[in-house]
Amino acid sequence: MLVAPTRHGKALLTELPDQPQAWELVDMPYHRLISLGRRVDRTKCSHDLRLAILGDAATQHYAQALGAVLKLRGWWPESYEAEFDTIRQEILDPTSQLYRADPEFVILLTTTQALWHRHALDPAKAAFADEVANDIVELWKRLKSRSSAVILQHNLVVPLNRPFGNHTASQPETFVAAVTRINARLLAAAPEHGVKIIDTEFQASYHGKRHWLDERLWCQAKQALAPTFIPSLAKSVSDALLLERGVGVKCVIVDLDNTMWGGILAEDGADHIEIGQTEIGLAFLRFQLALLELKSRGVLLAICSKNDHANVVSVFENHPDMILRLSDFAACVANFDDKASNINAIRDKLNLGPDSFVFLDDTAFERALVRSAFPSIQVPALSDDPANFIGDLARWNLFEGMSATSEDLARLAYYQADDRREAIKARFQGLDDFIAELAMEAHVQPFDGFALPRVLQLVQRSNQFNLTTIRYGESDLRRFAQDADAAPFCIRLADRLGDNGIIAAVIIRKVDADAVIDTWIMSCRVLGRRVEDLTVQLIVERAGRLGCRRVVGRYTPTAKNGIVENLYRQHGFSEAGSDGPTRVFRLDVDKYQPRKLPIIIHQPERV
Repeated sequence: MLVAPTRHGKALLTELPDQPQAWELVDMPYHRLISLGRRVDRTKCSHDLRLAILGDAATQHYAQALGAVLKLRGWWPESYEAEFDTIRQEILDPTSQLYRADPEFVILLTTTQALWHRHALDPAKAAFADEVANDIVELWKRLKSRSSAVILQHNLVVPLNRPFGNHTASQPETFVAAVTRINARLLAAAPEHGVKIIDTEFQASYHGKRHWLDERLWCQAKQALAPTFIPSLAKSVSDALLLERGVGVKCVIVDLDNTMWGGILAEDGADHIEIGQTEIGLAFLRFQLALLELKSRGVLLAICSKNDHANVVSVFENHPDMILRLSDFAACVANFDDKASNINAIRDKLNLGPDSFVFLDDTAFERALVRSAFPSIQVPALSDDPANFIGDLARWNLFEGMSATSEDLARLAYYQADDRREAIKARFQGLDDFIAELAMEAHVQPFDGFALPRVLQLVQRSNQFNLTTIRYGESDLRRFAQDADAAPFCIRLADRLGDNGIIAAVIIRKVDADAVIDTWIMSCRVLGRRVEDLTVQLIVERAGRLGCRRVVGRYTPTAKNGIVENLYRQHGFSEAGSDGPTRVFRLDVDKYQPRKLPIIIHQPERV
């Protein structure tokens, strides 16, 4: 039992949670994972997923492990598992059980072992790789033409076959060269077709291929990998699945002493902490390089340390071997308060949910305290040896992510500009005066090629300011952009302190005489700046263009979107009943009175 302070300083007695965190599933024995998964019933999962699993190897153990991982992460899987080695039949037959199951995700488990016989007996080995890759891509196309499901494609494990020894990979007709080329072709083609690649080759390499590729198990049961490694692979697949549902780490919070450098700053002094110039110091320096790499792809960095703030600032500004600087961090909380309260302060500043954070600390007590206070924050147990930190992060796959958008890369600057906005706000008595001082400008944009990556990100990942939580894919958004009975738009907000990026996305659909707000998503960073008023004004304008007499808004409550529960009512809508858990609101277009806004609006006529 641990004492975990709340944000108000009161103590709560909180037991350490029994349910494992996602990072722990990687090293969990297979039988233990399955046993824990069986204890989770539907009532304990707040979300559900419809899956289809197709493989050219035995998939029973794989499917059971993936189902257990998802349930332990709070997602109930409704799975269709195809018969052994029926990938082609299932995809090409429009009446197959695959399509009747109507999955949201289709997982294609293709294996090296199943391909070897084909390669060995193929007289035209030089063309083998391209033929196999083309065949797989064609199956993607067929599947996409009949289903809106997201496809997850396992790549192939480069085999152990070495007929030419060290020269094997350089010989184009070897199986090793063919598998390498197939993987490269699939990786290059995947973005065009919206396919997500599962990097099975990395998993096998990390754990060791001579153990992963169990020849005896393949011959006995067509088992593609040893059961020992199935939990790790299943966890990696779950990361890719849940990323499509907005689950992912957006910020890593790091301790400093013996985490970012060797030694204790308050005891050893800045001159004697170890960074860079010693064997141990080099391990910490390389860990800083790994954090810098995360920052470069849009993951926020934050500091939570029991230290004097001024001393911490001095190290970052003056120590010659520090790679990271304070300007690389979105938040720095250094004091001698408990870390649970300080992490609450970081959460408030960044306005992110607890499941968006990873906390890295070398001290078991601090890890236990934070995990007890925030079970949704990932708190992995770092190795005692800092030289293992980078390998630890790779094994746990904490930072699943797609290509960073321009907004991802600019997010740190957004938060730093927010700090300056707060300083300005403190000088003003009223909100309107503060907003006027910012000189805000809103640029209304269509769902075009420039805006689409960020809009997709908002739709897939936003949970708080999200009225309906409908998750559309890229093809869906492009379809709305071309639909004459739809009016999708997004808003980019800037002010004199900087560009906030695209902060809102709206999809309106014409249904008879009504303009239905299908989707309304906004970044919580801009709450209270009158952007909500602007968005309603834009919605009503577009409803008029569609020839609609009413605007209909729908609010579906979730565990995370309570902040928008009263949004429609606050903007002049009247409640008009419910549709199951969804509450329905209406606003007459001719009765809407736009509010005076301290925002300059730019919009092309066609938007």
